[in-house]
Amino acid sequence: MQAAKQIEVPKMTDRLFTTAFILVIGANLANALGAQMAGAILPVYVVSRGGGEFRAGLVTGMLAFTALLLRPFVGWLADAWRRRPMVLIGTGCYTVANIMYALFGSLPLLLISRVIHGFGLSNYSTASSAFLTDIAPPSRRAEAMGYYSVAFDVGLLGGPAIGFFLANYIGLQNIFFITAALACVAFLLSVPVRERRPPRIGPLPPWQLKTGIVSKPALPAAWMAFCMGMGVGPISAFIAIFARQRGVDNPGLYFTVQAIALALSRTFAGRLSDRRGRVFVIVPGLISIAAGLLLLPLSHDLFHLMLSAALIGMGFGTSQPATMALAVDCVSLDERGMALSTYFLGFDSGISLGSFALGAIATAFGFSVAWVVAAVSVLLGMLGILRRPQV
Repeated sequence: MQAAKQIEVPKMTDRLFTTAFILVIGANLANALGAQMAGAILPVYVVSRGGGEFRAGLVTGMLAFTALLLRPFVGWLADAWRRRPMVLIGTGCYTVANIMYALFGSLPLLLISRVIHGFGLSNYSTASSAFLTDIAPPSRRAEAMGYYSVAFDVGLLGGPAIGFFLANYIGLQNIFFITAALACVAFLLSVPVRERRPPRIGPLPPWQLKTGIVSKPALPAAWMAFCMGMGVGPISAFIAIFARQRGVDNPGLYFTVQAIALALSRTFAGRLSDRRGRVFVIVPGLISIAAGLLLLPLSHDLFHLMLSAALIGMGFGTSQPATMALAVDCVSLDERGMALSTYFLGFDSGISLGSFALGAIATAFGFSVAWVVAAVSVLLGMLGILRRPQV
């Protein structure tokens, strides 16, 4: 009998900056620029079409809501199927959704466009992150996550500013053709990247409700992500209102400083996490976020607000790559998609709940109380360290 043919799997080395890695980072950068540009422009676009603030919020929030519902399924699919097709589906949906933003201005069609975008987000963010862990050496996993996140930070830093600058010359509607082109660039960069996992033999394992929702080993990391979301979510939602209440005319500076601190911290925090351990950087990161939130009630001028932004950005940039790597550390190769889906499920839930709950607290008791509650929520993330699996 002829021996079964063995499937060759590329050997992993400590080399990080391979062609595949650079293409994955480039695709994430293009996606981030387009997503942040579209995210900043879309609410203004809806209002300009006579939608009002409520409709603008409805259209904006549909993205996260759709992605949140789909993450448990796409996490299973990324493990049961392949990462690369899901990355291509995600970037393809980004392209289609942005073209629809440009062509249609009615609320029902914009909501449909946003659902398509959310479907793409759930596919791309889960599969692309899992794919990155496949191609990165285990000894440099958090470092890889850090560089991957820096690409997103560059999009956060430059996307909104570039979008509004160009909108002055070409109009709001035409911006979405540019964001569609950026999504298409991400698609093309992802095409030549090949899988590092051996192809699956046999039928796909069935998705089951009892096993297909979350990865239990990744729950401690997801809890930390949830607590971080409880802290940073309200920043995105309310810092502009709070800053204006404190006499700061340009709240956009807060996001600029935060993004710079994020990018700087992620360039070294991932490597430090790989060398000294995840807890070594997670704990200071969570403390830094909490300190930045606690500084906000005491901030009555631009300097203290910028210091808060730097602390939160530095803390988040330090702790997020390490917690993502921790979610992957505790599972096998065939469970990484579900682990990262679980992680993002926690983070998205924290952002959604934090924005809603702390908005209610701010309405009832003021922002000063809300920021303290947010800081305590972040510090509760340390409970996940006590429950993390030992790997």
